[in-house]
Amino acid sequence: CQTELLRVQALEAWLETTNTRLTQVNGQRKYGGPPEGWNGPTPGEHCEVFISHIPRDAYEDLLIPLFSSVGSLWEFRLMMNFSGQNRGFAYAKYGTQALATEAVLKLNGYMLEPKCYLCVRRSTEKRHLCIGNLPAATKQEDLKQVRFVCEANGFGQPFYELHYSLARPDGFVKFTYKVLIPGIGSAFRGKVMVLPGPSVRVMLEEAQRAIAQQLLQRMFHNQQAA
Repeated sequence: CQTELLRVQALEAWLETTNTRLTQVNGQRKYGGPPEGWNGPTPGEHCEVFISHIPRDAYEDLLIPLFSSVGSLWEFRLMMNFSGQNRGFAYAKYGTQALATEAVLKLNGYMLEPKCYLCVRRSTEKRHLCIGNLPAATKQEDLKQVRFVCEANGFGQPFYELHYSLARPDGFVKFTYKVLIPGIGSAFRGKVMVLPGPSVRVMLEEAQRAIAQQLLQRMFHNQQAA
């Protein structure tokens, strides 16, 4: 649409004017890590904030200056999808824990657009999901339980990325996957094998349920190890 085109043009103009460099890495667009000329401290723990409720057509030309108003950014990562829109969440990392705290205090609830308020909170870079004492899941319930776990821990809903890998001689179809959970710094990756279904849609749904089952097992393992 016209509005989205104007937003993209504004981003491109800002990148050229400010000589800002962005790199595309694994479904995210990244600034810094650190940026050129950085002379501040190397970030330690608790220096990153998680930003959600971002309008899908808002880009770095709006977000980086806003979060830089608190202090110099060591890194900024905007999660992107294949259409070119953002996924609605991002991560901003500062050189100190104090700046990250200030960003939460100043920018949580900030109105980026009319009736659009950002949610800014501490990033859980090294936290494990806590699943508590959930009942044993049936295969049909796995996806619902993953959503329940995310909601119970204050995280966003998971994004599933599936890629067809190959059809095996034994008849199974192999998929590789990546699952991004807003609020968790790293993605869950793995592979599943399912039997061919009557349609591509049915096969993808079965693969997604198998992935959810693996996620629950890994969450439980992480909680036990924590």
